[in-house]
Amino acid sequence: MTNHRSMSSARRIARTGMAVLAASLGSGVLTACSTLLEADAPSRILESTLLVPSNAPVIVAGAVADFECAFGNFILTGGTVADEFSDSQANAATWDIDRRTNIPSSALYSTGACNGFGVYTPISTARFQADQAIKLLEKWTDAEVTGRTTLIARAAAYAGYSYIMMGEMFCSAAFDLGPELQPAAVFALAEQRFTRAIDTPGVPSDIKTMALVGRARARINLGKKAEAAADAGQVPDGFVFTAKTTAAAGRAENRLFRFNNTNGTITVDSTFRGLTVNGVPDPRVPVVDAGRGGSMPTVRLWTQQKYKALTDVLPIATWREARLIQAEAAGGQTAVGLINALRARAGVNLAPFASTVETAIQAQVQEERRRELFVEGHRLYDTIRFNVPLKPAVGAAFPNGGGTYGANKCLPLPDVERLNNPSIGG
Repeated sequence: MTNHRSMSSARRIARTGMAVLAASLGSGVLTACSTLLEADAPSRILESTLLVPSNAPVIVAGAVADFECAFGNFILTGGTVADEFSDSQANAATWDIDRRTNIPSSALYSTGACNGFGVYTPISTARFQADQAIKLLEKWTDAEVTGRTTLIARAAAYAGYSYIMMGEMFCSAAFDLGPELQPAAVFALAEQRFTRAIDTPGVPSDIKTMALVGRARARINLGKKAEAAADAGQVPDGFVFTAKTTAAAGRAENRLFRFNNTNGTITVDSTFRGLTVNGVPDPRVPVVDAGRGGSMPTVRLWTQQKYKALTDVLPIATWREARLIQAEAAGGQTAVGLINALRARAGVNLAPFASTVETAIQAQVQEERRRELFVEGHRLYDTIRFNVPLKPAVGAAFPNGGGTYGANKCLPLPDVERLNNPSIGG
């Protein structure tokens, strides 16, 4: 299955490259080379032989696997661009991520794969695969595909989260050689995919609830507070939907544990160390001093303890996020009650929060999100939509490799998209 996904991705890149090449060289050259293009390659599997009804479950499973590959990097890279992690290694190629100085020509985040800080290509692949699965399933029949509607719901839910990742991480995006879109337009596409999943007849309850959390997230990002709260209110306490991981393959391992706890490439930022509530350590942000330097020995390594192995699953959608969306939307004493219910649960047992001042309540909702959703992929866009001041400030010296901190809160649309997309680059 992995080989099929890789070959399919390679063929998509090849098709795009041939389209660009045809536009630039003209039909005469390609006609002259037609015999080369038609050469038989018996060792290659044609995509048309794979995209058939009998392979529908495998196609959707492949889309899920591509999402899980991208999701780990979304958390890793987003947390480093924001303030959950700081750079702790001597590889100059990765400094731009923490330094917030990424430029569109940077290959690291744009064309990099899941074994590093790559995000644009992995997320784009996950999004394409999920949307392609939906289109294929829509043209096939129930007679051809057992459980067709269930597969549609599953693919649509994962497509929705792929759009969420793209909208939250990038300053703009484009899909299928289409126009450049701002984040709000991307979140609208996410909302559409989640609605498709939720409204599909026979949708499994876990997929429906996952999609409700996702749609609430898209809607709160769009400022649709009432609609977001309505979705979040349907999520039962204790619900968690996760991305699987494995130590057997780099693309599927827990990226946070690998880059922080094992490799020491990143260290937990000082702003997330030693957090307390009324002097009591906050168990929602488990961070310890590793007692050694990171990959760069002069940088002290602090490690997160939320994930304790390469095989620890990553939460995609949780009831905790749903309650905090409800709190943000409602404000007032409803928000206070929701905050305190989360604090009072088993394993947390923190002192209650109290305030009657709305600005203080909303500020506390934001702080609860920072702690409750630590290293789960929310911090980057929270810094954007809550306008969190950049720390270190723009212009401050970058300690590991020189230069100064930049102003990138989001990653720019990479040149690999802009220069090869005729709807954008001309």
